[in-house]
Amino acid sequence: MIETLQSLRFIFMMMIFMSHFAYRDIRAFDAGGDCGVAFFFLLSGFVCSLRYGRQVQESTFSYGKFMGRRIRKLYPLHLLCLVFFLVVSHSPIDFKVLLNLLLLQSWVPDADWYFSCNSVSWFLSSLMFCYLVFPWVYRNLSKSLSLAILIVYIAVYWFTPYDRVNAVLYVFPAVRFVDFYIGMLLCRFYERSKALPYYGWMEPLVIIVLLFTLAIYPDTDAKFRNAPLYWLVLVPLALVFVQQKGSVSRWLKSKPMLFLASLTMPLFLIHQMCIGILLHRLPEMPTVLMLMTCIFVTLMISWGVHVIFSRLLRL
Repeated sequence: MIETLQSLRFIFMMMIFMSHFAYRDIRAFDAGGDCGVAFFFLLSGFVCSLRYGRQVQESTFSYGKFMGRRIRKLYPLHLLCLVFFLVVSHSPIDFKVLLNLLLLQSWVPDADWYFSCNSVSWFLSSLMFCYLVFPWVYRNLSKSLSLAILIVYIAVYWFTPYDRVNAVLYVFPAVRFVDFYIGMLLCRFYERSKALPYYGWMEPLVIIVLLFTLAIYPDTDAKFRNAPLYWLVLVPLALVFVQQKGSVSRWLKSKPMLFLASLTMPLFLIHQMCIGILLHRLPEMPTVLMLMTCIFVTLMISWGVHVIFSRLLRL
């Protein structure tokens, strides 16, 4: 993966982390959560296209190997987190657990279902659908397909009632595929552009625009802010940082940032459970110390999980 984009994964992961941390004077950073989710779907579409797009076009793509790699990368950690949740929460084994086990919970448009068990795993459920349809969609990538997807998305966006925004626009796999598809289009544009223009002011500018977007989130329409709001800034942000030319890019390519980026997936899957346990066990801890403790403990556990799954088990 392009190193700057890899390190940006950690930045956006910490936005998601802060969207789940609410303690005393610190409110949940909801804007960061929605932005981080949109970024990860978009980035996944970009990376899949960059790595496998040519294979799909040249008919050398192996669907079995592709899905096998995705499952080996995601499923063991998902299963570990699911088992840990069941043990700690003493939850009964029911149909919700079965859907979580099969990563199908996001297809049920009910928060009690798609946010059940380790609630953040809804993302894996929706992402797995994106992986399943990726080769077919890439093979048929065209203006006509893009127009059809746009029309369907606008219709779904328009007719979704506000009390179903989370279930339909935020979680539902077929709808979140639009973010993934934008990443695919972005990769196609990147590969076909001989030389993207770059100026020194571009990195600071896209960061300022991102911060502005996060700031206006609370006053933005609930439908629009679920993803379209962030598409407007994430697309140019990705195109700027994929060039890896500015001072911020040099920082993103540093060894500490690349190391933190390698912990993104375990960090994503365990952070909410870690926060919940620490808030429950240490209710009197000062606010800043609690935040630092949650970040430190989650990072240490993520590091340990990364070592076990990525090195010892060679997954």
